[in-house]
Amino acid sequence: MGKTHWKARAVTAAVVTGLMGFAAHAQDDMSKQEKQQMKQGKAVGEAAAKRVQYVGKLAVFNNRQIEMAKLAEEQASDPRVKEFATQLRQDHERVQDALRTWAENKKVQVSALSDSSQTSEEATGTGGSGVQQGYQEKMKGTGEKLGKALDTKNEELSKLREKQGPEFDKAFLSRIAEDQKKGKEILKEGRKDYKNDAGFLALLSDTETTVSRNETQAKDLEKQMKK
Repeated sequence: MGKTHWKARAVTAAVVTGLMGFAAHAQDDMSKQEKQQMKQGKAVGEAAAKRVQYVGKLAVFNNRQIEMAKLAEEQASDPRVKEFATQLRQDHERVQDALRTWAENKKVQVSALSDSSQTSEEATGTGGSGVQQGYQEKMKGTGEKLGKALDTKNEELSKLREKQGPEFDKAFLSRIAEDQKKGKEILKEGRKDYKNDAGFLALLSDTETTVSRNETQAKDLEKQMKK
């Protein structure tokens, strides 16, 4: 599968916070209070963008596991690997649904939660004093980074699809074990950054438990197949 033009792909769309502030004045005409409002608004916009970026990264991770699992359900030769693939798919579909529900409740829109192959980009900021500026500045380069991640995923899926029989099974398990390890790092990052958000933290903790279990099972199966 050839590479797509990730510059035109929307992995992250828009965040809607509902925050409205005062209209921004020219820098020279700002009062001390207005400058403070602008600074605070910018910080809000940056925080909103950072959350969108993180949710997008986690959504792409889940999508990757789901697609890998679907391929293994079709192509694995060992029944144990097929069974594990089904479990892996169901697990990541569940946590992806939980992430999607959280995002909808928070009015955070991330296209990777609805369509991992979306190919048009729309990134708009929020209203308010400095919020839009902070959001847009922080979002620069996001589509590029996550687009590259999608290209990498598609390339690895294509390579895996070419393998057959036990060779496929072993390659799949190895890939998943490595992916789950990377997933734990993503989740560790989120637990650190959002430790004061109880609802989001609970979602991340549940996902981490799932990821850790799947990593262990993938490694155990991989060892059994080497015997």
